[in-house]
Amino acid sequence: MGTGDKKNELPRASDGPKGHGYGKSHRLRVEVSTTGIDEALQGVSSDPFPTSGYSTSTGLRIPPVLAANETPATQPRYLFTLASLTFQDGIRLLGMRQGLTIGVDANEGDAPERPIECWVTTPNFRFVDGNVSWHLVIENQPQRSQAQVLTNAQNWVKLQSDNPAMLYQTFFNTNETPTGAPVLYIDGLTAYTPPDLTTGWQPVAGCGNLHDIRFPWDSGHAWSSFGPGGIEIEGGGRLSLYASVLQSNPATRGTPTLTASSLSSSACPEECFIQNFTSTVDETTLGPVFWRIMGALLVEKLVGA
Repeated sequence: MGTGDKKNELPRASDGPKGHGYGKSHRLRVEVSTTGIDEALQGVSSDPFPTSGYSTSTGLRIPPVLAANETPATQPRYLFTLASLTFQDGIRLLGMRQGLTIGVDANEGDAPERPIECWVTTPNFRFVDGNVSWHLVIENQPQRSQAQVLTNAQNWVKLQSDNPAMLYQTFFNTNETPTGAPVLYIDGLTAYTPPDLTTGWQPVAGCGNLHDIRFPWDSGHAWSSFGPGGIEIEGGGRLSLYASVLQSNPATRGTPTLTASSLSSSACPEECFIQNFTSTVDETTLGPVFWRIMGALLVEKLVGA
């Protein structure tokens, strides 16, 4: 979570219009965004602050398809908490960001991993056998999991999380710690069931189920993407941005047959990336998949004087 600097801090509410009941509180702009494990850093540090576990980067890594699920019909959707903020006295939602990459390991599975990523900039891009949905919601139900869960790990949390994480109901991983937690959640996953949180969701601003990227990550107007003044959300609750990912399988989706001329005239850089980095190794087709996902909520909240 990052807090706004002085130029983003608004005047005290007590000095502004009366009748809001803010007392001596003031409003502070905050951006809550996604950070997660980045195993491709090969153990080097990612910032000057001591951390435990793997180094981190922007976004959450998306696991490949499960080995036993060769078709989209049997592949479960992966559920992620991208950004979340609990509030008690109302909040103003000013903007949102969505970020997604597709990527491939240029070393084709040999160590060390050498990822190459491509930002998804075409708003409605999806694979023929995979896609992403985004869910901006208010949750009024209490936390479902309060006690320590031994099978939780970095960015891997059962049922519900206040921090960026891939959420699970049940799972099996071939590389687990003595407590049953995955050593690295994106590696060795062979079975997975996501939690069903939708019964407690209340959509915000018609964004409860988006199938496109309409709030680009690099937008220069992210702080005002919900219009002048943003959206007032009264009372208390939890504002969350989720994403549900149906991962793609290069081995079964078919090899691209686009020609160089058609690609050069294409306005879809993602298709060019797929064409350039699809290959066959030991009779298995390798290629780009959904690699990393991220989101951010830009809000204005009340804090004490």
